[in-house]
Amino acid sequence: MNESHNSVRRRSLSRRYALWLSGTTLVLLTLSGALEAFFGYQESLAHIETLQEAQAEGAAREIAAYLAVIDNGLRDVAKLPWGRPGYGPNERREEFHRLMQVAPAVIELQAVDGQGREHLAVSKHSPSRYDSGASIDEPELARAALNKDLLRGRTFFREGHLPTMRVAAFDGQGAVIATIDLRLLGEVVSRMNTGEGGLAYIVDAAGMLIAHPQATHVLSRRDLSETDALVRVKHAASAIRGLSTHSLDGQPVITTGTRVPGTEWLVFMEQRRSEALKPAWATLSRTLLLMAVGGAAALGVGVTFANRMAAPILALQRAAARITAGDLDASVETVVATHDEIDDLAQDFNQMASRLRDLYASLEAKVTERTAQLSEARDVLAARADELSELKDEAERANAAKTRFLAAASHDLRQPMHSISLLLGVLQSRLTSPEHVALADKIQSSVATMESLFGNLLDISKLDAGAMQAHTEDVDLGWLLHRLEQTWAPQAAEKGLRLRVRACNLIVRGDAALLERIAGNLVANAIRYTHRGGVLVGCRQRSSHVELQVWDSGPGIEPRYREAIFEEFFRIEAPGTSAEKGLGLGLGLSIVQRCAHLLGYSLIVSSRVGQGSVFRLVMPLSGSATPLSRLSPCLTASQQALEGRFIVIVDDERMNAQALVDALQACRCHVVAAAGCDEVLAELQQHLRVPDLIVTDYQLGSGRDGFEVISRLRQHYDDDIPALMVTANTDASLQPRASAAGARLLHKPIGLQRLLEAMHASLAS
Repeated sequence: MNESHNSVRRRSLSRRYALWLSGTTLVLLTLSGALEAFFGYQESLAHIETLQEAQAEGAAREIAAYLAVIDNGLRDVAKLPWGRPGYGPNERREEFHRLMQVAPAVIELQAVDGQGREHLAVSKHSPSRYDSGASIDEPELARAALNKDLLRGRTFFREGHLPTMRVAAFDGQGAVIATIDLRLLGEVVSRMNTGEGGLAYIVDAAGMLIAHPQATHVLSRRDLSETDALVRVKHAASAIRGLSTHSLDGQPVITTGTRVPGTEWLVFMEQRRSEALKPAWATLSRTLLLMAVGGAAALGVGVTFANRMAAPILALQRAAARITAGDLDASVETVVATHDEIDDLAQDFNQMASRLRDLYASLEAKVTERTAQLSEARDVLAARADELSELKDEAERANAAKTRFLAAASHDLRQPMHSISLLLGVLQSRLTSPEHVALADKIQSSVATMESLFGNLLDISKLDAGAMQAHTEDVDLGWLLHRLEQTWAPQAAEKGLRLRVRACNLIVRGDAALLERIAGNLVANAIRYTHRGGVLVGCRQRSSHVELQVWDSGPGIEPRYREAIFEEFFRIEAPGTSAEKGLGLGLGLSIVQRCAHLLGYSLIVSSRVGQGSVFRLVMPLSGSATPLSRLSPCLTASQQALEGRFIVIVDDERMNAQALVDALQACRCHVVAAAGCDEVLAELQQHLRVPDLIVTDYQLGSGRDGFEVISRLRQHYDDDIPALMVTANTDASLQPRASAAGARLLHKPIGLQRLLEAMHASLAS
């Protein structure tokens, strides 16, 4: 019984060996085919090289024979006893005509003396000349011919594109010089048998193409001195063969080159690689076909054996699927009858099914009990999940409502604030009375406070809407600290505080406007909550980073408020601050944190209650040693820069437009203002001067916008006029559109000084 079982087992293993055999056969067949293809390719390439070498040598000999016919004819003419009776100028002219008929490539013959002076010239294209005494183009050729039987000159291009060569022969007294048109060599190379898709061409000693089946290549004066084929031939002791390169038309070819005997010319035979390797590809195709047929047969045999071996395993799988579906009475005894290892596996499978039936009976009650417990827990979790979902939705609605409120409020209030700021700037420039100036300064302070509040609201709404983008550049911290000292030192002095700013000449990577906003808010916050002592601003380098530090001697921040101070509308009601005016909305540090996150900076806070706080902004150092230049904040400098400029203003808000016109006219600018695009184009018809700057509002009514104004004015003048766009809209898509249009974008409200600086910057860029 055991022997019979072992016999069946050996038969099952033989099937697996059959699969291994088919795989081995396929691998050997593939290897054999690959070797056959490789050696066949090498043999084809060697045959091509041998054939092309023979063709190139034959072509060189044929070209040499062609030139020898001309040389012999010229020697025969030169050997006649010219100057003796019966061999005068008329007889020489007739002999020259006969030679030009025998050798059509000869287009002109000249008889010259040893100094290169012409005595007789016969040409196919002009009348004969007698004793002209003119010097020939190559007098050294005539002098050299006196010492040699025959001498060939260099090739040149007659009339700038016709390949030509001169040959001189000694005639006993002077020399006979023949001018040869080398275009006829094109017919010689065209007749050469180079195979399908092949051709021959000739290159002179300077690397210039002088003969080619396609005459246009020669007439275009193709310089081949730097081509791979020519470089290889010049450096080779003999001919090159089988060089893979590209033809003059850029096609891949196989090229063979050799020298023309008796000259410094090179003749090349080339054939398209695809045509030359056709036999190799045919051999490869047949080999691949045989490999495919053999591989298919091997795979077919392997698949057959695999299917026969997999049949009992599939029967076991179906029985297992029935048990998985819940039919624990399933058995494989009547399904599998292979009497091998699979039969043993079936017996074990049946025992497993029997044990599963027993376990199922004992576990059914426990499953019912646990199901009830899980159902109860699921109901509790579902109720809590609903509560959390409602809380999350409510929080999202509240946050969205807050963002909409900030955006709407800032949008509605920026327009009048923008007008007030512009009109106040114009008013200050016209006041002369000290009392009125003082009153205007107080109004300006109040307006600046309102602009700061609205600016904070605008920054929060832009940050929430994703409208604020960072423009990374090199920023000079020395410039930034100077700005901080000029801006905030007066406010610190009003509170009896001292603002100390330590100089720094480091350069960091960041957005200058956002960095100034962050530092300004930190200094403003320090001044606001400090009542005695002062505020210190400085920098400290840490390896590849820089810390901008703002120290104050204020009341400090309790640990429980360290994170809350960066939340919107949060303010610490420290002793003595509740009655203080101008504390703002509590948005400054929230803006600082969001801008720092936008720039990828780290913000660290340290504080001791009753002693003060320090805010550290960690920024990366720049690899550059030269920062970008910054405009002076001085209004007078901006006014001087704008003096005499021609500026176009387009704004449908009449009050805003008139206020800006008054301000610019005070700067001695030439101004044209209009409410729309068509109106400003009509106004500009009366001016011959091209505007220096376009200042336009974004929303102009009737569905028009400032981008149309910029585009049409630039198209009208056919000039890339600098442009500045102002808007109360916080849409995030405006900044990319303005950058694409090459225009600066400012968000209202904008103070007159800031607007003039922006105009100065637009004109300077």
